[in-house]
Amino acid sequence: MSQSCRDVILDVWKDDGIPIGTNGGLLRDRYLRLSVKDDEHKDARDELHGAIREAVVHSLDVYRLAFANNSFTIQMPKDEGIFLTSGRMIVGLGGENVLETGITLQHTYGTPVIPGSALKGLAAHYCDQVWGASDSKFKLGGNYHETIFGTSEDSGHIIFYDAWITPESLSDALKPDVMTPHHSDYYSNKDDAAPTDFDSPIPVTFLSVAGSFHIAVSCDVQNDDGEKWAKLAFKMLAEALKEWGIGGKTNAGYGRLVKPNERSSTEPQVRRPRYKKGAEIEVTREADPKQRNRAYFKADDGFGGFVQYDEAPPLDIGQKTSLEITGVMDEGYVFVVPGSRDGHIRKKGKKGRRGRR
Repeated sequence: MSQSCRDVILDVWKDDGIPIGTNGGLLRDRYLRLSVKDDEHKDARDELHGAIREAVVHSLDVYRLAFANNSFTIQMPKDEGIFLTSGRMIVGLGGENVLETGITLQHTYGTPVIPGSALKGLAAHYCDQVWGASDSKFKLGGNYHETIFGTSEDSGHIIFYDAWITPESLSDALKPDVMTPHHSDYYSNKDDAAPTDFDSPIPVTFLSVAGSFHIAVSCDVQNDDGEKWAKLAFKMLAEALKEWGIGGKTNAGYGRLVKPNERSSTEPQVRRPRYKKGAEIEVTREADPKQRNRAYFKADDGFGGFVQYDEAPPLDIGQKTSLEITGVMDEGYVFVVPGSRDGHIRKKGKKGRRGRR
């Protein structure tokens, strides 16, 4: 954004540093008062987060009417379709915006929403991985999976609607949150840097969501069979939301949603990597989850990672090998080919000695 445009936008800010507005999404996308390249933009980011939270409160009256109209239009169930966040949820954390971190807000009203596409994607993956493990018809390419979720030629017969937050939980839905990545050079692939115990944490603030959402699905076939398919898909989605969660940071317990009667007995289940640094374990080659065509390996505890220092073993998807763990994070592991780490340290030491001559 050019400085001239930024100067004009600053005119709508109040004297106390908070912009005037009732659409949190518009503020999120356009009203950062400093460039992200400015060293002081971190304070401006926190001010912007406060403005977004205030805007959501101001939008409550009009949103209440819009929510009622939307509920009537798609005939959402009044009780069965209510889900509560079990802890926090963040959808759209990596979405494009003026900040380092994003959040998905409804375009018209600037309120938290879970896109139907995200719900469909979660349910489709859960169907393939969990239900498909016991019944091949639910596997990707199976008859039931294609009927519910479709193929590249057919969109499927189940409609996953956007999940709107309920007006009752809107006013206090957005929560200030923070994450402290320790290995920024590693995450940005800077000079093939490896995570170490000497990296400094860099706090990054963001907004997460807590509240209740109306979730609904329907079938495009309006008969008894269509109703059965819709109930099956809804049951599958409810399981996926409870067990896997949706959005970002699910490994840290974010994104779980449960029905109200399950809230008291359900706590966020934070999964941690099982193995320790230095262990040599058997891993399986899998597709790169970040779709960068890098060699990705997963351990039997469900956590995976990439190989540092040396080229990864030339294996096909599904083949197994042994790798050594050189780093452990909440998101997974950093692997090395057994023995290659020592060679890398010796090579690095030689370079250092040559540089001191």
